[in-house]
Amino acid sequence: MKERLLDLARSLPPYPVLVTGASGRIGGRLVEVLAAAGVAVRAMSRRGDGNIPVGAQRCVADLAQAQGLEAALDGVATVFHLASYAPLAADLQPENNPLHQAVTVTGTRNLLGLASAAGVASLVFASSTRVLDGSKSLYAQSKAEAEQLVLAGAGAMKTAVLRLPPVYGFTRQGSIAQMLAAIDAGRLPPLPDFGDKRSLVHVDDVVQGFLLAALSPVSRSKAYTVTDLQQYSTRQIYELICRALGREPSFRAIPQWLLSLGAGAGSVLEKATGRKMLLNREKLNSLRSSACFDAQEIVRDLEFSPLYTLEQALPEMVRRYRS
Repeated sequence: MKERLLDLARSLPPYPVLVTGASGRIGGRLVEVLAAAGVAVRAMSRRGDGNIPVGAQRCVADLAQAQGLEAALDGVATVFHLASYAPLAADLQPENNPLHQAVTVTGTRNLLGLASAAGVASLVFASSTRVLDGSKSLYAQSKAEAEQLVLAGAGAMKTAVLRLPPVYGFTRQGSIAQMLAAIDAGRLPPLPDFGDKRSLVHVDDVVQGFLLAALSPVSRSKAYTVTDLQQYSTRQIYELICRALGREPSFRAIPQWLLSLGAGAGSVLEKATGRKMLLNREKLNSLRSSACFDAQEIVRDLEFSPLYTLEQALPEMVRRYRS
């Protein structure tokens, strides 16, 4: 674990810290860092499921219903709000589930009110770069509405927002880990160069961003985009993963017309079977589209400096994937 993260965690006020969405992959890593630094951390989730690190306290509460929140917030100085609706694996339209509104918007409103009443000093909310890319999904709309609530503030509590692009650094979760597994299994053909550019960020740099935003007075009522300060194309990601797996990428890329044909077939099969396919029209459009964002504000305001690039992180991701 990077010493920088531990040093930042130890700089938090000497009071309990609450992490909502602690059973998620990012929340889980944040709890792990806080616990390793000796911080009194409460790992909150709706069901109380998932493993939590030694030293963390399990906490069960329901954001949407405000059940258990007062007890969870008792004595807390800092809240890291990462909870969001987690769609089921079989959900073919995960970004348009109406539960995004209930959990993200109603849940955030409940949390802000009760946190302010409890005397919480600082709250940092995990949003998404989907609020910046023109997405009309319920997920993006809910994040944007919750951002407005957070940035409007609540009493004397300092609030800030972090907008996250796709996050890598996980063994089997997230789009990069899924792409790694598909390439390793020979299920993903050599991808062409779409001319796209996209932003990514390592999970530990997300943790760094959260800690910096909580600690700095400059971050009050500010929204920051967090990236590893690189620009990647889909083809470049494909090549980096191939090399991390110990194989040379094929330079005979699959024709785009054939990819389009396969994506169309995948969409038809999903509708007919109710099962997710490796490739469909939506996923192909995502591969082709640019989603690149400027993170210079968090560098300037909070002295954020990425700990990883994808190329640096992939060897460890591959090692853990194979073990």
